[in-house]
Amino acid sequence: MLNIRDIAITYGGNSIPTVEGVSLEMNQGEIVSIVGESGSGKTTVIRAVLGCLPGGGRVIRGQIQFEGTDLGSLSRDAWRSLRGSSISMIFQDSGAMINPIRKIGPQYVEYIRTHQRISKKGAWDKGVEMLERMRLPNGDNIMRSYPFQLSGGMRQRVGIAMAMTFQPKLLLADEPTSALDVTTQAQIVRQMMELREQYNTSIIVVTHNLGVAAYMADKILVMKQGRVVDAGSREKILNNPSSDYTRKLLDSVPVMGGDRFV
Repeated sequence: MLNIRDIAITYGGNSIPTVEGVSLEMNQGEIVSIVGESGSGKTTVIRAVLGCLPGGGRVIRGQIQFEGTDLGSLSRDAWRSLRGSSISMIFQDSGAMINPIRKIGPQYVEYIRTHQRISKKGAWDKGVEMLERMRLPNGDNIMRSYPFQLSGGMRQRVGIAMAMTFQPKLLLADEPTSALDVTTQAQIVRQMMELREQYNTSIIVVTHNLGVAAYMADKILVMKQGRVVDAGSREKILNNPSSDYTRKLLDSVPVMGGDRFV
């Protein structure tokens, strides 16, 4: 479904790649977690998949294929059709991606009508339905609220609802739980797992939390300084890592009562 082949990515006029040698194959319905310290290139990889690298970023080598199509060859119109429908993204702080001076409803309706020929009333009803699927009580009231009137967890659910509106085949999640309290983190993780069960959605989740990766992922990529230093199935990475860096990450996980919680 997604095939990343030995990509290298630079920003601006820099000739030295920020990310280099990243490869990944994933099938429909799989969950892949990319873990590593801040600045290791995790977010850069998924932004490259979505074709929205900031700061003049570009893929200078390698190839990213989605369902057999080379994403690097797509026109602007083709990208517009693909983003938000077949490939969607949940940002680290979805609240920051929502216009703070507009209510949720008009923004959601505009998003839906960008990708689908539908009346404003139909789009509003679709938005309410998706919000309530994300276990937000009284979706109509949420649509009539400003972002600042919602908690962090509620705003994150709004972001997930918008990303899942058109049941994308691939969902990119950039540290979707890092700005939330532990209880809300657990709820968001469970809801993302339910998305796979309900829609067979493939998910790439970027995180620095090995506990989240261990719970969610079928495959794990470990990145350091723009390179993949370890890759494999969840069991292989957790029980038989090939990199000293991965072993150090695992050793950093707190131990309680003799048990390590990954």
